[in-house]
Parts: sequence; C-alpha cells; structure tokens
Amino acid sequence: MKKSILTLGLLFTMFLSFAQVPQTWESLKKDLEKSNKEIQNEKKNLKSKTWKSRAQLLYDISIFTTSGLYAGLPTEQPSKTSYMYLTLLWGEPLSKNTEGEFEVWKYPHKKVYVKDGIVQKWEETEYITEDAIAKSADALLKAVELDDKGKGKLKSKTTTKKLTQSIKNTIIDIAIGFYGDKKYDKAYEYMSKGADLCKLPKFETDTFYSADKVEYFLGIIAFNGKKYDNSEKHFLECVKSGYDPGISYHYLAETYKEQGSDQKFLNTIKKGFEKNPNEEQLVIDLINYYINKNQFDKVIEYLDFAIEKNPENASFYSVKGQIYSKKEEMLYENYWKEMENVLEYKKEAFRNRFDESKKAAALNKQKAAQKKADELYAEVDKLFQKADKLFAKALEIDSKLMNAAFNRGRLYYKRGESKSAESDLVFKIYKDGAKADAIKSTKKADFQKAVEYFEIAYNLDPKDRDTVVMLKGIYYQLRNKAKAQEYSQILEELEK
Repeated sequence: MKKSILTLGLLFTMFLSFAQVPQTWESLKKDLEKSNKEIQNEKKNLKSKTWKSRAQLLYDISIFTTSGLYAGLPTEQPSKTSYMYLTLLWGEPLSKNTEGEFEVWKYPHKKVYVKDGIVQKWEETEYITEDAIAKSADALLKAVELDDKGKGKLKSKTTTKKLTQSIKNTIIDIAIGFYGDKKYDKAYEYMSKGADLCKLPKFETDTFYSADKVEYFLGIIAFNGKKYDNSEKHFLECVKSGYDPGISYHYLAETYKEQGSDQKFLNTIKKGFEKNPNEEQLVIDLINYYINKNQFDKVIEYLDFAIEKNPENASFYSVKGQIYSKKEEMLYENYWKEMENVLEYKKEAFRNRFDESKKAAALNKQKAAQKKADELYAEVDKLFQKADKLFAKALEIDSKLMNAAFNRGRLYYKRGESKSAESDLVFKIYKDGAKADAIKSTKKADFQKAVEYFEIAYNLDPKDRDTVVMLKGIYYQLRNKAKAQEYSQILEELEK
C-alpha cells in the first residue's frame, strides 16, 4: 500500500457536578486544612466517614475552577436556544491575549484557550492542592476499604454511588486528556484509579464508563506508552470479556509484534478471525501481514472475503489492484529474463552456424524460450487488465480515493516505461524495425493515460510529493516542457 493510516479516537465526556452549598477558594482551602488534620488523628483516620468526607471535599476542589468546561463550548450564546456557554458559566475574563493559534482568556486560577469562538482546552494556573481528583479517588477507596472491615454497607449507599460516579467519570475524562497530550504515565495512573472505582457498586444508569471499556482504555494507554507487558495484560482481559473483539485482538497482536514475536502476532490475529469472522479490522490485519510476507495468493484470499462482506469499501478494491499490479511487475521480470534467453540462444546458434547439430539445438531452445516468453507476456497482460479494472472499481465507489488514482497512474507508467527497452531487445533478436517501432509507439499512449490519473491524484492531494515527481518526469518524457516546468516549480515549493 502506498499509504495507510490507522487512527483511534477516544470519546471525551462532560460530567457536571455542582456543590449544593456555595463554596469559595478560601473556604475550600480551610476545609482541606481541617481534613488534613483529621486524617492525622489516630482515631478519625480509622473511620470510613472521615475518608468519604475527604473524598467529597477533594472532588469539589478538583472541579471548582473547571466546572462546565469542555472542548467545543462556545464562548458566547450562539443562539436563543443555547443554554450553556463560557461567559454564562464564568463571566467575562480578566484579560485576553494571543498565544500561537489560540486566544487565551485569563480567569482566576485558570486560562481558557479559545479558537474561532470555541473553547479548545484549558489549564489551571493555581491549585488548592494538585492532583485533587486522584487524591479524591484514593480517599473514597480508603473509605470503602475501612468500611469493609466493619459493616461493609458504605459502598452501596446512594450517596456513595453518586460520589463514586462523579469521581470516576471526572478522573477518566482527565486520564483521556493526559492521553491526548501523550502524557502516558499520568494517563495510566489516573485510568487505573478509574478502573478501581469501576469495581464499586453503581446505579443501573451509570453505564458510560463500564469496567470493560476502562480495561480497554488502559490497554491503549499502555500500548502507546510502550509498556507492552501491561498492554498485553489488559488486552487479554478485553479478549476474555469479549469487549470490541476486533480491535482488542488487533491490539493484543500488535503488542506481541512490538515484543518481537511474529508468530504470536499471526496466531492471535487468526484466533480472533476464527472467533469473529465479521470483524473487518482482523481481516485487514491478515491482509497487511501477508502483504509484508509477499504471500499474494493469501492476500487475495482475504481481500475477496473482505469484499464479499463489504462490497462498498473502495479501499479493498484498490489494495487488490495493487496486489495484481505487483504480481504483474514480478511476472514481467520473468518475461524479460526469458526474452534475454531468446537473444542468448540466437547468439549461440550464430556461434555454431557451421555445426548444424549445435545450431539446431540452439534454435530449438530459442523457439522454446520465445514460446514461454509469449505465454508469460499474455499472463502479464491479464494481470494488468485485472489491476486496471480494480482501480477503476475503487474510483467508481469513491472518486476521492487518492491512492487508487495514484496507483492506476503508476500502473500505466510502469508499462509505458518498459516499452523502450523491450523495443530495443525485440529489434536485437529479430532485426524487425516495424515490430520494434510498434512496441515503442504504445509508450506515449501509456504515459498519457498515466498523466490522466496522476493529475486526478494531484487534485485530490496537491501536497503529495510522489505525485508531483511523477508528473514532472512524465511531462518531460512527453516533451511538454511547459507542464514539466510547472510541476518542477510546484516541487520546489513543496521542498522548501
């Protein structure tokens, strides 16, 4: 494949919780000082009530300066029906200034980054205590631990379930934020606390962040943080629970690949595919694996399966076209070698022109080699036609599929490029100028076809350097100096 991009999106959620009693920065600081003293008290620090109260307080502190903020929040009321916007929540900022692409709105204890009237992100500039939400989670888990040693009823209370949900959703959202900023260690720490909170009793309506989903998030974070032992552990759990099996088997296999076990990678993908044959990701994994191993018959087998399941996926046709194109190139090399044998046997016959027996043997070998070369060329042409039709099908389904346009252009270019050398070789063998010229004359037609598809590819992605290089070179060969110079200048701009 010329280009392939795999992407993974994690969903941010907003969980709003407003304290029932109005609080201030100073009141929260005083309450925290009191709580800090209580947990130092030998008697109070053994009471689950002390730790539950502390968990609530730290949660309130964690959201005090950021309640209601989320990426996508408008700064002003966009319409009469809109009921949530930045200035409604937090009023006018103390000041505004510009940092790079963002307009920065400064509020007490925080900065909000705005672009085109929409909140993009925010940053706390002052803390009552850092990592308040993580400390809140620890406090709640401590409260449950202490209560489990006694009555064990605290975790099932309605107030505890509400607090658990609030802390859990907030800490997981923050973990996802750390993940987005590539702070993988911090993301894993926070997500792990979220996983612990998922084990506590919850409301039936508390379904967004399930334990299985958080397990998957932990695997993703560990994988991207290159902690492959951890990602293996989490994705094994995901596979066991059946959470999103296609992607879970995919990342488990990718983990084994990163650990250097190619066989475990293949075994995992095959096992996942056997259990979940309709999971497209696993089919794609098998296709990519066999492409890298140059096992093209296997690639086509799985591509046919993928097309049967999803006949409107243009990429499958494009990839299959690339496989036939690659097979065509490889077979053409065999054809070329056989034609060189034809020439060599002709020379051998000439060297033995005074020995009828040896001459006849050489001419027979020449004839056999020519027959084989003709058969190979017929197969080359069949593969060319198959590839061309597949690229055409891909573009019929998705006219904006740049790779299909590029590779269709490349298909014609490679055939045209071979014509000059092929024409010369045919002339050396047969001294037939008309036959040699007939081969060479098709070069221009192939190059013109190649230009047609490369131009489509360029219009779809004007910044793709490979396409510009191809257009520049072909126009020079077609002796269109104006177009060649045009793409030469474009190339210079791209390389600045």
